[in-house]
Amino acid sequence: MSHPTRSTRRSAALVLALGVGLLSACSGGDDGAEAADAASTSATSASATTSSAAPESSAAAGTTTAAPAPPATTAPTEAQAQTLTATEGEMYIELSEDTLTPGNYTIEVVNEGNATHDLVVERDGSDVAATENIAPGASATLEVTLEEGDYVFYCSVANHRAMGMETDVTVGA
Repeated sequence: MSHPTRSTRRSAALVLALGVGLLSACSGGDDGAEAADAASTSATSASATTSSAAPESSAAAGTTTAAPAPPATTAPTEAQAQTLTATEGEMYIELSEDTLTPGNYTIEVVNEGNATHDLVVERDGSDVAATENIAPGASATLEVTLEEGDYVFYCSVANHRAMGMETDVTVGA
């Protein structure tokens, strides 16, 4: 009676592991990694493998477990609000952006001054949007839709606007 040699058993285990690995690669799902792990376990238990069989089955398992592609990033749509920061202090308003395009804006108004302020958005002499009064060291959020055109952002508290607390804003296409 003839017994298979160690080399034949090792080759059979390797062929079995590669076959299962290839079949699992065709499945395309996460089950492929489980099948490759099973093939590796089968190959190990089928014979006393040497280090040459382990790398082969590991390589087969590595090809079936590709990481998913990261989600594609998309540009903000017109419906998504753009963000803008308006910093107010003693008789000034500074904006975080110089160039504005038409669309919806969320304006974070930060009062770094020692006096109470607010922020009013004006277009063609009419107020479009405004915050409540903002205490020193506090902030407020203002939601506004800006169309193409010229605006003035100003503080309406007391005589702050007359003292220079305004800034011209042009919204372009």
